[in-house]
Amino acid sequence: MPRLIAVLLLVAIVVYAFIVAVRMDPKKSPAGINKWVWVIFTILPPVIGSIIFLVANYVTNSKNNPRRGGPDFLGPLSRDQGPRPGPMAPDDDPDFLRELEEELRRAQYDKKLRDHEDDSDSSAS
Repeated sequence: MPRLIAVLLLVAIVVYAFIVAVRMDPKKSPAGINKWVWVIFTILPPVIGSIIFLVANYVTNSKNNPRRGGPDFLGPLSRDQGPRPGPMAPDDDPDFLRELEEELRRAQYDKKLRDHEDDSDSSAS
C-alpha cells in the first residue's frame, strides 16, 4: 500500500509538471529554456525532470512576482491572475473624477448665470 501511494504521488507530480509546462507562456519559461524542451524534459526522465522543472518554475515565478508575496504555486492553472487592471472604486477612476469636476463647474457656472440674470432683472425694475 505505501508503494502504491508513492507511485501515485510521483505520477501526480509528473502529470502536474507536464500540464504546467504545456500551458506555460513561452516568454516566461524558466531559465530561458524553450517551452517544448521543458515539456519533453518532464516526460523523459519523469520524476527528476518534473521536480527540476517545478523548482525552476518556482524560482522564476518568485523573481517575477515580488509584490504578490512569492510565486504562484499553481502557475497557469491558477484562476487568480493578480489585480484587475483599472480602478476598483468610482472615486479612484480618473475619468469619473474628471467628469464629476466638469459637472460641478457647469453647475457653478449655471448658478452664476442665474444669479447674474436675477440681479439684472431686479435692477431693471
